Amino acid sequence: MTETVRLSHPTDYLAIVPYLLGFHPTLSLVILAFHDQALVNTMRHDLPDCPHEARDLIATSLNILARHHADEVAVIGYGPAGQLIPLLEDVREALSSAEVRIRQLLRCADGRYWHHLDARPDEGTPYDLTINPAAAGAVVAGLCALPDREAFAATLAPAGGPDRQAVREATRAAREHAAALLDSAPPRYWYDEGLRRVREAFARSAADEPLSAEEVAWLGVLLTSIVVRDRAMTLLGHYTAAAHIALWGELTRRAEPGYVAAPATLLAFAAYSSGAGTLARIALDRALADNPRYSMAALLDWALSHAAPPSLIHDMHIADQADVIEAQVERCPKAVPPRLPEPVEGR
Repeated sequence: MTETVRLSHPTDYLAIVPYLLGFHPTLSLVILAFHDQALVNTMRHDLPDCPHEARDLIATSLNILARHHADEVAVIGYGPAGQLIPLLEDVREALSSAEVRIRQLLRCADGRYWHHLDARPDEGTPYDLTINPAAAGAVVAGLCALPDREAFAATLAPAGGPDRQAVREATRAAREHAAALLDSAPPRYWYDEGLRRVREAFARSAADEPLSAEEVAWLGVLLTSIVVRDRAMTLLGHYTAAAHIALWGELTRRAEPGYVAAPATLLAFAAYSSGAGTLARIALDRALADNPRYSMAALLDWALSHAAPPSLIHDMHIADQADVIEAQVERCPKAVPPRLPEPVEGR
């Protein structure tokens, strides 16, 4: 977020959460972690089904809070009292033992919220998030909140209709063209062609021009080269994270099966670096569904599951790796050509 959003009233926290997640949570436990008054992490857990799951959830959350050096939290439970009251009490005790200050400990359901720190039973306080200044600040910062996680995940669902058929036919032709070139084109060709096509795609995306089916197909083929994919990743310093999210999001939606893992992983990397953990998670789900053995996606999945902070990506100085990749192309040219997946039967 580029705007400074100040949180004070309980409704400020309730209003900002959907924009931090990208969707309105239900049946969830959300923990906002703060260090020196700045938000450093947002966690969302599905509500546990049993005491054992609750203990694991709390232990995982405490580990993440410690990793981020959190000194304050806001905890919000979404769901029925029967499920949440015991869980919130256990969370409160665990945070107290860990000496983490609780800013807010809330339960909300059906447009009302309750202060869990206030043990007095009541009918809750009604709230309207549409008129909250924190929500307005999030909108100004360019964030959005979809109705639920399913709606959020649907933004990366595979494209259908005429576009799907057009990309399918273009991918078949692109694969055949690449297979023929593998016998004649020098390895350096794939690197230069890949970088050129990636840059062209960024220019098209910046102009809000969708890629043609042929461009999607050929770029998908080129990104099966690990070297080309890694070089595209180094451009995170040249183009903004938002530009990466826009381009790789389009490729993730439109690419044919077998060609989704690379753009989805690039999308996850850009989303993770900008703190968009939910988008990164959904992108990784797409990548690993396309190729369960895709090692970069598995690595990012591990980092995300263990709540490694986005600052780790920033500390990698990924843009500086461009020279390293260039040297790799010269030193080991056989690693450069694409790794074409086997064609799918009937396509």
